[in-house]
Amino acid sequence: MRLNRARRRAAFVVVTEVLLAAVLVACSSPAGQPASTAGFAGYKWAVVSISHGGKTTPVPGEYSVYLQFTPDGHFGANEPVNYHSGNYQVTRGGFTTSDLGQTLVGYAGRDPVVLLSVSAISAFDNEVRALANVNGSTLTVTVGSYTLTAQRGGRQANF
Repeated sequence: MRLNRARRRAAFVVVTEVLLAAVLVACSSPAGQPASTAGFAGYKWAVVSISHGGKTTPVPGEYSVYLQFTPDGHFGANEPVNYHSGNYQVTRGGFTTSDLGQTLVGYAGRDPVVLLSVSAISAFDNEVRALANVNGSTLTVTVGSYTLTAQRGGRQANF
């Protein structure tokens, strides 16, 4: 059966639109992979300890140190002084942050947990690669010379 010229053109347009839509979906996902496929994406993670310089320091809940990963690629990190936010892209074995900004509150205190938390969260600089591993409800993130261990706190909606 031969298609007339109008029908061939219509079929070509439909196929082209389907292929274009597939390309756009693939390109809009971080690193070609939807964030939701990463085990940490879509959750708020409460940091329970930070390791640095051969020492592991517990982070009690009242310090409110946490990481957030929305399914659509937004990243948030809270330490006792400032909130950091931007975007993240899933990479092999972790993620990379970008377009980061933060609130600009100063801290003149000497609390070692606050100082360590500020330094660790500040290590998530633009285009810095972080390694991430999820084991059950525990997330371990290594960024720079810091390793943060966090517990899954709950689902995180897009913001």
